[in-house]
Amino acid sequence: MFRKTFYLYIAFVCFVPILNSFADSDLPYKKDEVIVRFAPKANGLHRSVNERNQILSSLNAGEVKHSTKLVPGLSLVKLPANLTVTDALSKLKGKSEILYVEPNYKIKIASTFPDDPNFNNLWGLHNTGQGGGTVDADIDAPEAWDIRTDSDVIVAVIDSGVDYTHPDLIENRWVNWAELLGTPGIDDDGNGYIDDVYGWDFCRQ
Repeated sequence: MFRKTFYLYIAFVCFVPILNSFADSDLPYKKDEVIVRFAPKANGLHRSVNERNQILSSLNAGEVKHSTKLVPGLSLVKLPANLTVTDALSKLKGKSEILYVEPNYKIKIASTFPDDPNFNNLWGLHNTGQGGGTVDADIDAPEAWDIRTDSDVIVAVIDSGVDYTHPDLIENRWVNWAELLGTPGIDDDGNGYIDDVYGWDFCRQ
């Protein structure tokens, strides 16, 4: 099963409001990194990478591995081999030069995949490059199924047709109950189409 994994640092801006609720959790995190946001200097200017490293060095707490401009003062810090994340949090929290420090939590985006043995052939739904195709040139169906998979959403298929007796579709096909329960040969729902129980074949017009 395909999984997209990224570390919290990459999407940090989105997750800042909920970090505190994670702080005491058992979520997995990088064992040799922490995320540190350094406070600006007294003059309001943000600290340079060298200045940040000086603070870290004075605490024997590693060095800046990466910084981002999206959140001023935010850095990904690589810890020394002898320092655990728990110890780093204790060292860095509460320091006047540091606004906050958190583990670099691992976040996984899980995608919902069907058990259809032929799903790998449906590149239009999920393209992994099968058959020499372009990876991710698809409609992101598994990602959409993570959001909603219930059957009360009606989807109109405008194409060459669909086999609504197929075992994958028969329980999910749309049914025009007015026509199904009505009189054969009569436009029971008054929409201009007679016996349009499962849709309409416009090619036969």
